[in-house]
Amino acid sequence: MSKRDKPQDSELVEAARSLDEGLERFEALAQQLQDAPLQAEKHLERASATLKALADMDEQLRARVSALVGAISQVRDRQQAQAEAVHVRAQELQARTETFKDLLVRYGGLGQSAAELNVRMQEFATQRQNAKTPEEQAALAVTFQSLQDRMSEVADEAQSLSQAAEQSEFNDIARQADSLRQQLLAARNKMTLLQKSFNGG
Repeated sequence: MSKRDKPQDSELVEAARSLDEGLERFEALAQQLQDAPLQAEKHLERASATLKALADMDEQLRARVSALVGAISQVRDRQQAQAEAVHVRAQELQARTETFKDLLVRYGGLGQSAAELNVRMQEFATQRQNAKTPEEQAALAVTFQSLQDRMSEVADEAQSLSQAAEQSEFNDIARQADSLRQQLLAARNKMTLLQKSFNGG
């Protein structure tokens, strides 16, 4: 990288460097004045000239101090603005995390409900094979309808969760919930066909 391509220093760095360089020159002249002999006219003239230069430099240093203070103020304002932006983002992160946790809890509940339905379906299949008497057949029909209703409820819950996740832009959970809903609806349709077969029998 050439000098021409070198990034420019910040205003704060430039102001600090300018003040530091001015202080070095001021201190050097002050020391020169302290060490200057005062025994001849030319000594007095040189000392007077040095003193005038020091007075001029003092004004310059005041201006450079003001420039540095201004640069520090700008840096402070920038830092405060960034801190406020970070705070807002942190609040957004916290809210998003809470929303995500809530969606996960709901999805976990759906998974548990789906597992329970799977067990009930297996139990129903066993009961159907063993049902012989009219009373057992009637009880089986009631169980069947209850199972169908529960499958519809869980499918509706999955749809609600999928929509909530999609609105919150948590698309992975939305897809998983919708997939579970489709599985439940497919299982319910199979159960409906089974019901028709059962009634026909």
